[in-house]
Formats: sequence, structure tokens, C-alpha cells
Amino acid sequence: MAHDVFISYSSKDKPIADGICANLEAAGVRCWIAPRDIHPGEDWPASISAAITKSKVMVLVFSADSNSSKQVGNEISLTFNNNLVIIPFKIEDIEPELGKQYYLARTHWLEAMNPPTTEQVQRLVERVQVILTPLNGTAWVRPASIPVPTIEKTFISNPVIKRT
Repeated sequence: MAHDVFISYSSKDKPIADGICANLEAAGVRCWIAPRDIHPGEDWPASISAAITKSKVMVLVFSADSNSSKQVGNEISLTFNNNLVIIPFKIEDIEPELGKQYYLARTHWLEAMNPPTTEQVQRLVERVQVILTPLNGTAWVRPASIPVPTIEKTFISNPVIKRT
């Protein structure tokens, strides 16, 4: 199955990750999530690596458990190296450990303290949809949610110059 979003999470956060996946897919966003999308007999790391490289966005379910997970760290690193958009969905009030901080320091986070609300998950879905919205079918854009203000220029027809 082709997909647009890779969902990264600690196995301890599986119910939340599954809920995010269900909401994204209900909105028409194709997701890849382990273990659902790893076929029996496939190599686990190779499957995850292939899924990340074929994605456009990573949704990271961020918690104390994912923060301490080496596997999640590997997924973040591979995502970063493939220039994918990472959307951290923070479900616990913790700071990323140093290795993850390196990759996530300049990323804006969606906060959804445990447990996430329906509104917070919907905001995540809307953000993913905006990121995946194509411009003329060939280029991917990230439209701004706030319109750019227009700047009016005032011209003086006969400027007065004072000489001293």
C-alpha cells in the first residue's frame, strides 16, 4: 500500500498511535504503521527504513517512552536524513534527550498532553493535510495558515528638501 505518513511511536503508546492512524486514514491520508504494515517474514528494520524513505511526513508520538527508545531515535535520524517533515505530537510534558534534541530542536511541536483530546488529534490531521496539499500536482507546498499582510506604500509627489 502506498502511503504518505510514517507514524513513529513507542510500543507503550500503541493505543494513541493507532487512534492517530485511524483518524488520519479516515481523513483520506495514507499511513504506514508498525507492526500492521510489516508482512510476516519481512525484515523489521528494512521494512521500517523502506517505509520512511517512501513517506513525506513523520508523525512522532512523543512521550517518555518514545524519548528513551533507541528504535524511535533511529527512525527520527533516518527521517531527518531523508528531508521529511517531522511533526512531533507531544503527549507528555518532557524534554527530548540530547540525541533527539539534535533532530527536533528547530521543529514546532503539537502539544497534546496525556491523554490527547479529539480536538488535538483533529488539529494534527489538519496540519498533515496542509503539508500534503499539492500545488499544480508536481510540487509540494506548505501553505501558511495566516495570510501575508499587504504593505501599502505612500509616495510623496513633491518632496521638500531642506538645505542648511
